[in-house]
Amino acid sequence: MRFATVAAIAAAGALCAASAQAQQKFTLGSLPPGTTPFIVNTSWIQAVNKYVPEAEIRISATGPALRHQLMASEGKMDFFMYGVLGYHLMYKQIGPFKKITDGPARSHKLATIFSYPIGVYHFVVYESSGIKTLADIKGKRVFLGPPGGAATRNTKLLVEAMTGYKPGADFKQIKMGWGPAQNAFLDRKFDVWIPVTNAPSPAVQQLALKNKIRLLSLDRSKFDHPAAKRYFGQPGRTVIEVPPDIYGENQANEEPVVATGAWVGLGVRASMSEELVYKMTKAFFEHVDEAWQAAAWMKGAVNLENAVSAPAGRLHPGAERYYREKGLEIGKILNYDK
Repeated sequence: MRFATVAAIAAAGALCAASAQAQQKFTLGSLPPGTTPFIVNTSWIQAVNKYVPEAEIRISATGPALRHQLMASEGKMDFFMYGVLGYHLMYKQIGPFKKITDGPARSHKLATIFSYPIGVYHFVVYESSGIKTLADIKGKRVFLGPPGGAATRNTKLLVEAMTGYKPGADFKQIKMGWGPAQNAFLDRKFDVWIPVTNAPSPAVQQLALKNKIRLLSLDRSKFDHPAAKRYFGQPGRTVIEVPPDIYGENQANEEPVVATGAWVGLGVRASMSEELVYKMTKAFFEHVDEAWQAAAWMKGAVNLENAVSAPAGRLHPGAERYYREKGLEIGKILNYDK
């Protein structure tokens, strides 16, 4: 009995060791805490790590999203924020990808698992700053987004369309990552903070708990400006009106705020196993009610209908298999090969 018990324990230990060795570890690149992608990505990670025992995902919340996309195309990252704009820029070798020479080939190495609305560009100021409109940012310190990021490219276009201003000439551009920028704005190190997130944003809510804030509105009458046309000419753009009291009594707006946003998605290396991505996708959406607990806007943003609304390049075969099993009608996929 004694030897049998020892043998059983040894066998169990060997089995656990084999299981541990069989578990695959992955990295997911994300924007920092408080942003829409971080909340979505951590919900995905929690579902996979809980319900798919052969996989473990860890988050890397540093660097801009397009850097993560580039790393995934090189096999250096497994999951990342991906969307119609990221696919467009990489395939066409423009914007942050203007120096690469193999954009289409890189795009073929990436796939979408599901899509969702990232939210809107929040042009946030402290009410005490005296800034009431975008025209008032002249001579101010403005965080447009991380250097080399798609968000920075877009906010430059929006500011130019609304005001004619350009960074360096009319205002000072603050250059840092998403996380450091959020902390620096809390410390009042600059004047205008532009996070991209669904409303209500936890990060902006935190700010509004103890500070009077204002969201700067876009001017619809200037949407025909050449810079605005360049912005809205990109795939996946939307226009949204944010309620004037969405951040409570410390929000100074009296009228709805005209804002713009976009669709993004969870991307993955196209080479990842179809069976594994199928299991992950199923685990996430079969327990999506758990993800909805993460934020008030999650239920309306992350769901099966939105999952197949704005894929780019291609859907990963594993995700597509799950959606077809659920009887979903897959929306038009932006794919320049077709």
